[in-house]
Amino acid sequence: MKQIQYTLIKIPIKELIRQEYNVTMDRQEEIKNEYLIAQGDSLLFDQIQRLRGSISSHIEELILVVAKKNPKQEAALRHILEHGFFYNGIHYSRFGKSASQAKDGITAFVCDALFDELYRITQMDLPIDECIISKYEAQRCLVFSTCTLIRNYMPNIVIIGEYEKTLPHQFIKYVVEKEREYEDKETGERKKYKSREIEEGYRDIHLSPFDGCGCHEKEFMEITSAQLGLDYPAVGSQIRLPFIKGYSVYVPFRRILKEWGYESITDIYGQVHPIDTIDCIWNTSMFKGHKLFQENYGSDAWLAYMNTLKKYDFKLGISKYSHHIRHLNKYTRMNFQYLQCLDLWNPNYIDSYENHTLADYDILDCANDGKIVKLARYTTDLFEKIIKGEPFYTCKFMGITDTEHSEPESCYLKAALINPKMLKDPAVKQFIYRKLKKSIDEAKVGKIYCSGFYHTGVGDMAGYLQYAVGQTPEGCLGEREIYSGNFSPGDCISFRSPLVDPSEVNQLKNVRNTFIDKWFSYFKDQDIVMFNMHDISAPQQGGAGPFSHRLPIQ
Repeated sequence: MKQIQYTLIKIPIKELIRQEYNVTMDRQEEIKNEYLIAQGDSLLFDQIQRLRGSISSHIEELILVVAKKNPKQEAALRHILEHGFFYNGIHYSRFGKSASQAKDGITAFVCDALFDELYRITQMDLPIDECIISKYEAQRCLVFSTCTLIRNYMPNIVIIGEYEKTLPHQFIKYVVEKEREYEDKETGERKKYKSREIEEGYRDIHLSPFDGCGCHEKEFMEITSAQLGLDYPAVGSQIRLPFIKGYSVYVPFRRILKEWGYESITDIYGQVHPIDTIDCIWNTSMFKGHKLFQENYGSDAWLAYMNTLKKYDFKLGISKYSHHIRHLNKYTRMNFQYLQCLDLWNPNYIDSYENHTLADYDILDCANDGKIVKLARYTTDLFEKIIKGEPFYTCKFMGITDTEHSEPESCYLKAALINPKMLKDPAVKQFIYRKLKKSIDEAKVGKIYCSGFYHTGVGDMAGYLQYAVGQTPEGCLGEREIYSGNFSPGDCISFRSPLVDPSEVNQLKNVRNTFIDKWFSYFKDQDIVMFNMHDISAPQQGGAGPFSHRLPIQ
């Protein structure tokens, strides 16, 4: 499916200040100043198109203003937040910003002609008296997310509660606030301040094993994958709907639950749903509007939500999806943060240093190879093959990643593919030399290849279904266990990415068992990993990501 691309204006606040909040600019100036940007489809753009009553690839009804924190611009920012601004004779008022826009200092402004109706739509007709503004706005502005809209299909969704448990006496690092003193160099006076510091110790950990993830049936997977234009069924999908955000993974729950003896599920609002009618089982951590709708509509909260979706013709949005490993590199480059968190000491070198025999230490002797040498062997072997001029590895290094569909990344590579003798051409050799030297320099600071790649983490779906039908969740994975269908069973290391602290490195066991082989074998060949619900693996890795890096232990 061809992705829709829109253009819109993204303007810095300094331009609004320069033109005294009444900007006049033609298209050529917008392009010249790089104010005209391209952006993919979204639920918000779809609503603007619907309200407009016509289709256009340019969204003139919405303007993004960039105003990063700057004390000198604070008065101007306050002015446009309160009074808006004019752009080519049209007045725009502050509409809101998503969580990601807030980080980048971006605020969306909408023209007055659409403002009231569009605001009511993104509120889903809910009157708001009191709220935590930043939290509510992030939820209301989920419709800003770029996503692929799935047309002519809205699944039957059941919302269940959020399972929570406490893991007692877990050894963790945690932040504490302590009162410290310092001496004022000018006055000599002792002053106090509060310091946030890291400590280690045992704590009871509150855990939500299924935070932000749910499951769907096969039809959902097939329909969404087809509209995404994929040549494989994507097991996982990042969901976008008004007040809904989360990752949903395919689970054949109709067959599983029937095998367990269940015919229906009762949602969090007390409504009973026959299993055969359900397409998705999502939870309140995905449905960010749960409390708002329940406060306004009680047991009819979900019915009211779905009726509002239908009223405004909202479509299901997919912002990300799981990838097939044939589209991924099986080896991924590490970095120094990963390496410095691993035990890579070389005992032979340490002994030679401590015994003052380094003069006799032969770094090239294989008997002295340390752990880092073994870990880097794949990378160094690859470099040696390129240096020796082996055509296959040289062409791969020059940029061939997909022999079926990819186009050569450079004229040098194109020439080498037409005639392999071009690899001996001085200009081509110089190109390879520069590229290889850069890679070798990067390898020296930790960018070496390892067996593994990024995965999206989900909770133990067996435990999720047990909770959905009222059982005590136990799941199909034990403590310190994960399941990825892409690696053989055994010990592995899981890194959160980006890695912030050594405590986020997790040594686990990739497992298979009878239940997994029967119901989750299709995880194989897609970048999804399932966490257990009996340890702190998920919160340990930055809240489980969603992305983690897998490195099997050799």
